[in-house]
Amino acid sequence: MLDAIRERAQGWLAKVILALITIPFMLWGVESYFNKSGDGDVLASVNGDKVTRQEFDRAIKAQQQEMRASMGAAYDPAMFNDPKIRKSVLDGVINQRLIINAASKAGMVVSDAEMARIIASLPAFQENGQFSQTRYDQVLRQQGMSISEFENQLRQELLINDVRSVFQASAIVPSNVAARFLQAYEQQREISTIKLTPEQFLGQTRVGAADVQSWYNAHKADYTLPEQARFQYVVLAQDALASQVKISDAEVKQYYDQNSAKYSEPEQRRASHILIAVNPGDDAQKRAVAKARAEAIYQQVKADPASFAAVAKHESSDTGSALQGGDLGWFPRNAMVKPFADAVFAMRSGDISQPVQSEFGYHIIELTGIRPARARSLDEADIVRDLQAQKAGKRFADAAETFSNQVYEQSDSLKPVADALKLQVTDSGWLNRKGGDSSLLANPKMLQALFSDDVLKNKRNTEAIEVAPNTLVSARLLEYKPAALQPLDAVRSAIEQQLKRTQAIALAEKQGQQDLAQLRAGKEPGVQWSAFQLITRQQATALPRDLLEPVFSADAQHLPAYVGAVGADGSYTLARVTRVIPPPAADAAKVKAVQDQLAQLTAQVDFADYLTSLESKAKIEIRRASLDKPPQ
Repeated sequence: MLDAIRERAQGWLAKVILALITIPFMLWGVESYFNKSGDGDVLASVNGDKVTRQEFDRAIKAQQQEMRASMGAAYDPAMFNDPKIRKSVLDGVINQRLIINAASKAGMVVSDAEMARIIASLPAFQENGQFSQTRYDQVLRQQGMSISEFENQLRQELLINDVRSVFQASAIVPSNVAARFLQAYEQQREISTIKLTPEQFLGQTRVGAADVQSWYNAHKADYTLPEQARFQYVVLAQDALASQVKISDAEVKQYYDQNSAKYSEPEQRRASHILIAVNPGDDAQKRAVAKARAEAIYQQVKADPASFAAVAKHESSDTGSALQGGDLGWFPRNAMVKPFADAVFAMRSGDISQPVQSEFGYHIIELTGIRPARARSLDEADIVRDLQAQKAGKRFADAAETFSNQVYEQSDSLKPVADALKLQVTDSGWLNRKGGDSSLLANPKMLQALFSDDVLKNKRNTEAIEVAPNTLVSARLLEYKPAALQPLDAVRSAIEQQLKRTQAIALAEKQGQQDLAQLRAGKEPGVQWSAFQLITRQQATALPRDLLEPVFSADAQHLPAYVGAVGADGSYTLARVTRVIPPPAADAAKVKAVQDQLAQLTAQVDFADYLTSLESKAKIEIRRASLDKPPQ
């Protein structure tokens, strides 16, 4: 709910704008819905509306940025060559188109006034805390976007969010359902186990030469090494240019004096709140009940201010902050919706406000801290980096043109461009069409160029390709290995081990099922059980995933109960359930938290079902051949 409070003022929208400033701005947007220019290949159509390669590539790039940020070093750009992932991204674009169409037909709109309010509230477009048209134009121009393109994309995002909010507001889970869920989720069961591993049965396996030959003949594609190549490449990166830029102390002082407002930090406040939520569709009676409840809670915490955190944990509808005693952390005025911010910034430290009404309901607010506005000192401002980035941007723009022209005009070598721009020529390791150990060369568009006829057959440089923001790469072939089937002798041992393990897994399962049948018949097959242990659905690391539900669905009235299943490692695990221990009754706060979480899950399921319904009624055509091409 804290996210909801900030939603239209900061929340997800501010993150979008942050991305706008720091990386090339790419939403899942479908601005061709508003401007059907027909640019690029058509990958799909939704009720006659075309989905172009341009918007699909933009969606791919947006997902790449998100995955890179979340996965760090584990991120592999080659994953977006996977047809399943590319289809998933296209499904997302299509779903957006379906939602926008449905919302428009239902008469849902985002008004110009609402758009203006949101844009004006975004820090990215402000100077000295106020919206600046000049700053707005500048930021969009830097990203190569027109005002109409940006506002169309923003309007779509808001419209989709409004559709989601309908499902969130209507998802209701009764408290008794949440209580029963907790009872099942926290129930303990006493079990002991037996694990039959494939290794125990390897001695019983038999694999002959004919078996190996037959497997090899039927699976030659699995033993064919893909074509591989090594390349020379040069990189022109703005970040590298920035590190070479020298900035004098005089330049730093002059820039600081001319831009002092940029280094001012607005006043921030810290507050806790108790939210009594009101849904957009609530009638006057429900709103009156919520207001009366908020007034009663206000009187309670006013009489005993020390109880504020405890009351917030039990009473607040904002489950995110409730767990922290209502604490919202530090925030500037423009981070919260206006009624909330106006109240907070009119309070004195330690004050508790009467209920404040916002679009989310009624807030009882406690002001817990004040940080006055301050200006960062010259030493704190890190101006050298800002100036280096500015100058490097200009150098990069000039150098990029030279780089692009030379790798094309002198396509038989990378040395001329390396000498002209003082760049290093680097040799890569082995790569295939899915990538390799070089993150720069594993860019999908780069891989497409590297394995083109122009590079492999004609021995020319690739064009200058932007593999990351403000980073250009060109490469040429060093060495090439065509795809080749490995001889049987090279893979014979691996095939034998694979076939033996397959047989051993089948033997383990067969033995496990025989033991399970005897146990259920009341016979003891001479097995050695592990020590007893208590598990819950949340803490059951000793069990294979496929065995967890059978253990907890075993009839508690007829114990001991026996179940079995094959695990991911091929082992067959038997489990004996000997005792069932119900959890203590949950307190109201815990039930309420689970109730809210289940409501969120219900909303997600309902929304997914809604999308499925839209898809079933829509005429959707996908061009698989165009989809499988790497991004342009």
